[in-house]
Amino acid sequence: MSDQFSDTEIADLKESFDTFDRNNDGSINRRELHSLLHIVGHKVNAKGLENLLAEYDVDLSGSIDFNEFVQLAQQLIKNKISN
Repeated sequence: MSDQFSDTEIADLKESFDTFDRNNDGSINRRELHSLLHIVGHKVNAKGLENLLAEYDVDLSGSIDFNEFVQLAQQLIKNKISN
């Protein structure tokens, strides 16, 4: 999954993921992702959201599964630290 996160951090990410996976289908759709990003303070417009999906939806399902979410979280944290 990711060498960047501890087991506790992965558990926390899973809890967050499950909270925003409102229909419990194992993925976060475009609307759910937008809500999650807004809650964590990452303002993104429609184009930015499309860009994130294009970059992190590696299986091209149209949504973000947990493994893809971990990669996205890693990048968001990295960007927050460097800003």
